[in-house]
Amino acid sequence: MADDVRQVKPESQAQAAPAPEPEPEPEIKVNGVPAWDGKLLLRKSVKANGEDTLEIVFREPTAGDIERVGNPVLVGMYENTPKIHFDAQIMTQMMARLAMVPPSTIRSMHPKDWNNGAWLLANFFMPDL
Repeated sequence: MADDVRQVKPESQAQAAPAPEPEPEPEIKVNGVPAWDGKLLLRKSVKANGEDTLEIVFREPTAGDIERVGNPVLVGMYENTPKIHFDAQIMTQMMARLAMVPPSTIRSMHPKDWNNGAWLLANFFMPDL
């Protein structure tokens, strides 16, 4: 009768079980439309409140924000095709207010990030047409 000989791997050689992948956050929908989450992913990091970040998160604006800062979106309705124009100074102040970061953070954004942020927020400042 042969003795069973088992080789035991030292713990340093043992294979660790792969970590489970985190489950994606479920997409929240309102009336069948994805809910607005206010997240702006940046192509270039910026310093926000003393920390480098690649994401700015805006809260939804209120009428009080418009009263305090101004309306950053101007819609020209007196032409054949309505034209949308951003007031850059007001939009920078509005983005800073809604993201709770200093205006210098918004000013240091890559131009495409700034424009993407402006368009992310634009619908809140335009009338229903």
